[in-house]
Amino acid sequence: MREEHPKIKHLRSISVMMDSKFIGPFGIRFGLDGIIGLIPFVGDFIGSAISLYIMIQAGSMGCSPAVLVRMGLNLLIENVIEMIPFAGNVFDFFWKANNKNIALLESHTLNPKGATNQSRLVLGLFALTVLGLFISSIAITVWLIRVIFEWIALFSS
Repeated sequence: MREEHPKIKHLRSISVMMDSKFIGPFGIRFGLDGIIGLIPFVGDFIGSAISLYIMIQAGSMGCSPAVLVRMGLNLLIENVIEMIPFAGNVFDFFWKANNKNIALLESHTLNPKGATNQSRLVLGLFALTVLGLFISSIAITVWLIRVIFEWIALFSS
């Protein structure tokens, strides 16, 4: 039997804590990502930062650009849906990007393909994309709040 890499074991424990540590109603598994995602602005940023940490560690372990792109797509799907008020919070409890990415990492370690400098480029692009999504979600939220207050002022006069 093949010995598990200690870094994968560490990353899996983070992934389980973030995505599937607790059991809720109807046997639905969820983690801290769904809970901290309920905190406006900061929650999604913390969850994304931890997800990026897992992806960066996978890159440092030699994952190929193809694996990193698949991991990044899991994170992008999660981050884009999280921008939708309320639906994004519910989605957080069901889409387990970290667990999916650990499965990709484990699959890569069973059949490794060499990483190149392209892996660093892919990681950098996904980090910038997630940061851009985070900043965009704050801007959209601020704009929506402003529009709501303008409507309230319009109808209250």
